[in-house]
Amino acid sequence: MEIIFTNLGRFFDPLLFSLVLGSVLILAWVQNGRASFFLAFAALMNCGRDPFAESGENATFMCRRIDFVLREQGFVGLERIRSEDSFVTQVIARLLNSKEAKDFEEWARLEEHAVHKKQTITATYWNSASEIAPAIGLIGTIIGLIQLFAIGIDPLKMGPAMSITLLTSLYGLFVSHIIAFPIYVRLQARADILDAYRGAVVQHAIAIAKRELLVLGPVHFSPAKPLRATG
Repeated sequence: MEIIFTNLGRFFDPLLFSLVLGSVLILAWVQNGRASFFLAFAALMNCGRDPFAESGENATFMCRRIDFVLREQGFVGLERIRSEDSFVTQVIARLLNSKEAKDFEEWARLEEHAVHKKQTITATYWNSASEIAPAIGLIGTIIGLIQLFAIGIDPLKMGPAMSITLLTSLYGLFVSHIIAFPIYVRLQARADILDAYRGAVVQHAIAIAKRELLVLGPVHFSPAKPLRATG
């Protein structure tokens, strides 16, 4: 350990590390689409904490709360329900203003899919980065070996070539297993929790819509029969 800390500067080449990291991030962006890069870094703001860790909110709590408000106050009381998750608040507001159960169900399913896709793409980006990074490191290693064989056996020139050969592999493994993969695991766990929570609330809201909302069918009018004249 003393040797590592003493020669720490030899293990870090800012230019080479930036090249490896930049290549990994760009290739992951190309693989997952235009919006993935910005969403992946925006998701890091909430990566460090579990959803609902402070409020303790969960699907069972929210569903029972909705039922209690409906029983005590009716549909009007739903406008006062708020959730830590903005999507669930939006679902409740939509339920309050819906007139037909079928329309509400279609909207809820589409919105749930859209939010799930947005939530998942952030984890997928970092998973791609963790898979790409070792390959980038291996490419750098091969380039270093080619340079090493090209210069021949020259002790004065072998050092820099061998340094590139080993450092690129080191940086590729570092980016993959120390940076990208832990972020992926964290974001995927968060996405699983949110998906389960949202799915349960959406299913409960659809059941309420089918039970409470009126389905208005077409109204048929029959022409009135003319009154008979009485003489």
